[in-house]
Amino acid sequence: MRLLHTIVDVLVVGAAAGGLAIGLSLYRADLAEQTAIESTRAAVSTMNAQIGMRTLLSETPLNEHGFPASIDPNWFETGEPRNALARAEAPWVEIASEAEAGRTHPIVPTFRSGRGAMFWYNPAAGVVRARVPEQTTDASTRSLYTLVNGSGWE
Repeated sequence: MRLLHTIVDVLVVGAAAGGLAIGLSLYRADLAEQTAIESTRAAVSTMNAQIGMRTLLSETPLNEHGFPASIDPNWFETGEPRNALARAEAPWVEIASEAEAGRTHPIVPTFRSGRGAMFWYNPAAGVVRARVPEQTTDASTRSLYTLVNGSGWE
């Protein structure tokens, strides 16, 4: 009988420790995701601020729409802002196509099959958007995109 109580006690302690380890692991994963989201939000904000500053101060040649035609990595003293939700080897910025000139969000706002640049820049509108990884549902993908960029795509 005493052996049975010892086995039960060991199983209870083991289950509690396992539950605690799983909970801690999930907490760390959520914390890492939130950090990546906030870091990417800051990168979008930094890039949009640089475009606004360059546009107002005319330190950079401007296109016919009044915005820089591209984004120069040298504008950023601490290096290129990064999209922490993207693969490290992903291209940095994709310039919007002529078909996207009237848009404030990219036609493809996600990394599909690992393809796509970290950021999308529309020089006709002077806006930068971060692409996001596809989520399990369209609604959760849209929610993440909105969270990262401050607004949802059309």
